[in-house]
Amino acid sequence: MGYKTMAFSVELTEFQTTQISNIFIEEYMPKAQPSFVIVYLYAYCHILNGDTSLTNQSIAEVLDMLESDVIKSWKYWQEQGIVELLEDNTAHFLPVKSKKEQKPVVQKNVYTTPPQYTQEEMIAMSKSSSAQKLFTLAEKHLARTLSYKDMNIIMAFHDWLKLSLEVIELLFTYCTENNHYDLRYIEKVAINWSNEGITTPDKAAEYINLHQNGYKQILKALGINGRMIAPAEEKYVKKWTEEYHFTIEMILIACEKTILQTHGNGNLFKYTDTILKDWYDKNIKTTQDVENLDKNFQSSKTQKQNTVAKATHSKQNKNATVKQNRFVNYKQREWDFEELERLARERLKNS
Repeated sequence: MGYKTMAFSVELTEFQTTQISNIFIEEYMPKAQPSFVIVYLYAYCHILNGDTSLTNQSIAEVLDMLESDVIKSWKYWQEQGIVELLEDNTAHFLPVKSKKEQKPVVQKNVYTTPPQYTQEEMIAMSKSSSAQKLFTLAEKHLARTLSYKDMNIIMAFHDWLKLSLEVIELLFTYCTENNHYDLRYIEKVAINWSNEGITTPDKAAEYINLHQNGYKQILKALGINGRMIAPAEEKYVKKWTEEYHFTIEMILIACEKTILQTHGNGNLFKYTDTILKDWYDKNIKTTQDVENLDKNFQSSKTQKQNTVAKATHSKQNKNATVKQNRFVNYKQREWDFEELERLARERLKNS
């Protein structure tokens, strides 16, 4: 006996319901593991109804699964772009958008708390040639013998932050040349580099050049001397180098134009940002591009001036012609001076 086509219906109740996006059901749910879907739906339901006591542990207990599987679920949904994992381990639900419209989510590592290796782990890792080289270069720059605590911190640069020996060498050079020998300070710089994506020798060298010379050059180009760059100003420079991808040379040219156009008055960094934003939008990347842009602008300006001058000259000629025509076309009277003299004598005789 063949199966008949099935039909579905639902009996509505008075209980509170949770609305789930059709996009989630049609695009996200079919490709996800069942456990991931269950975690998402259970947590979404409780959070939507105002439950603030929900934890990974409580979810695992109710759903009869491991807490690690709950965490895997959140990581999966974060990769899908519909959940954001915050630094405080909070899962933030994002609007569910169609994958056809959704931009790819670029995952970025965020390092905060350094690991504490056990003695066994340190002994095992210290046997590698890379660890020996790492400790040797650290002792060279710090000019002292490393303690067990020092080695724990330094090992994390390579093992935890995934920085290469070349980058770590530049890290120690940069910090010690600026009289920073405290390993905790160097550790903060290392974490910042890793979080900012400064993980290659080229990027590290670019960072060092910017902080040692670039900031000073930018301030000097804007006529600012005798002080360090302010945090708000540093944000502008970070946008110019990281978002717009301009070199220091291009930034300095924009600074020079800022001074010429503002005479050193007003918010100089904001004005420079306007120039660089315009260059970025016009795909101006090199000094030659700037020269071509200036030439085109000057040519357009000259052409406009010539057009205005021709129009003015034409108007003046027209007015002069009108005046000349009025004088030439004026019909002069023909006077009879003898008759006028006779009338004047009669007037005198009769008076």
